[in-house]
Amino acid sequence: MAGADTGQFASSMDDLINSFLDSDQYDESQKEVLRAALQHDGEIPYASYSAAWESYRQCLADKGYTKPPKNLTNGIYFAPTYVSTEGLTEIQNRKLDDDIDECQDSRVYAVDLAYRTRLGNPEFYGDPEVALVDCLHRKNLVLQNYTMNQYRKEYDSYMNDTSGGMPEDWFSFDFNDSAALSCLAANKSPLIQPRLEIWKPLG
Repeated sequence: MAGADTGQFASSMDDLINSFLDSDQYDESQKEVLRAALQHDGEIPYASYSAAWESYRQCLADKGYTKPPKNLTNGIYFAPTYVSTEGLTEIQNRKLDDDIDECQDSRVYAVDLAYRTRLGNPEFYGDPEVALVDCLHRKNLVLQNYTMNQYRKEYDSYMNDTSGGMPEDWFSFDFNDSAALSCLAANKSPLIQPRLEIWKPLG
């Protein structure tokens, strides 16, 4: 792909999953799902993926916070991007960040990445923008001559927009197309962020 960093973070789904299984960063509930996936070509059932996210939400509730909203786009879950720190001291805010990281790593990170990778990044591109553009091409959502450079120009135009427009005003693909949303969600595109609900950890 011209003008793109096509470096890969894994050589196969088995390679990716085994790297997670070799780490003590992830709890047994995730590893159980991953071991089962190894027996099914790396496929993780949606019910297992959803349960891992619910475990993450419960982990934060167990630490005394409200449960984060179920931010779903085309069946893909998102961790809270917008977090209201209203009422938190600086020390509490730092603890919140640590608690989010701990719950995410232990309960959902590995399952989430494996699930999304199989869905939207089968080439294991390390650059999520490259993975997104590749996904759009694979699903025939952009013209064959649509390049990374064009995507980046459109992205920069959107980010520099001061008129309050939505992402769909700036890009060559249809944001309301289900397949396009799947590509965006599977690759955790920041373009999804305007659709996400704010989380108020203290209610």
